[in-house]
Amino acid sequence: MKQVLYVSGATPEISDADLDAILASSRRNNERDGITGMLLWADGSFIQILEGEEPALEATLKRIRNDSRHRNIMVLVDHGAPGRAFGDWSMGFKRLDRHRETDRLLFETSRAAIEHRMPNGDRSLLLDIILAFSRDFLAEGRAGESRRRV
Repeated sequence: MKQVLYVSGATPEISDADLDAILASSRRNNERDGITGMLLWADGSFIQILEGEEPALEATLKRIRNDSRHRNIMVLVDHGAPGRAFGDWSMGFKRLDRHRETDRLLFETSRAAIEHRMPNGDRSLLLDIILAFSRDFLAEGRAGESRRRV
């Protein structure tokens, strides 16, 4: 089992429909390939954690690298993992808003990390922050599902 964290810029003309298409195809492909993960969209940048077996991850990264909607793809973390952090999701998704208090820290940390090309010592910090953010996001989603069922 591996986890890969990458960032990329979006082509300038990317639309909400493009984001919806990326998410739909990611979920379909990841379900088929046994990949789970989280995609964050922040001010024209993708931040994504993918997890799964190495051959499936390599094929997925190859598709992403060949996708004209991505530019300047940079893998920040590529390591073995004891298990899945996103086992319930073929692909979680969140649009970060720099003006929303709960998103501000991750947005600012991510933007600074991307702009300074992530010195090696800081890579695990960004991964830890995204994982912590995603746990909060998962908890919010589960609470919302419980409210909808009642």
